[in-house]
Amino acid sequence: MEQDYELRINAALGRILRNFNFLELNLGLCLRLLENPDKPGELYDYLRNTGIAKIIKRLQRVLGECEHISDTSKYDEWMEEVDRIRLLRNFYVHATWEYLPLRHDAPLGFRVPPWKEELIDGKCQGKMTIEDLEEEANSVETVFDNFMAIRKSYGV
Repeated sequence: MEQDYELRINAALGRILRNFNFLELNLGLCLRLLENPDKPGELYDYLRNTGIAKIIKRLQRVLGECEHISDTSKYDEWMEEVDRIRLLRNFYVHATWEYLPLRHDAPLGFRVPPWKEELIDGKCQGKMTIEDLEEEANSVETVFDNFMAIRKSYGV
């Protein structure tokens, strides 16, 4: 049976973007709940204008100040995990992707437009296998799932 490689590529890219979106949403919801549960809208401007790295750091500080959370080591460990995948976000959002099936060793190509290069930490063009892309999708999903498990264990 012939595989639909483009379907696999689109599914992996979709999983990456969806899990980054879920992660950003849930980080914001946690911060909003913990900082000012009576007036959640007061944090909207901050969340709208702040990158994910600063939100993660601020949430770390707020969790440390919570009386009902005695140990934030799970979140601290997760911060190292999220840092490894955080830089991928802009890459996946801003790169243009191509599928070249005759290039058997690495049929996926990507290129970041020159006017977006400052947003990318690393290579601005290259190639990869579909399996590499799927593995990165798995990594992003795992980071999100781990955050949700921590959130549940902290009761936030």
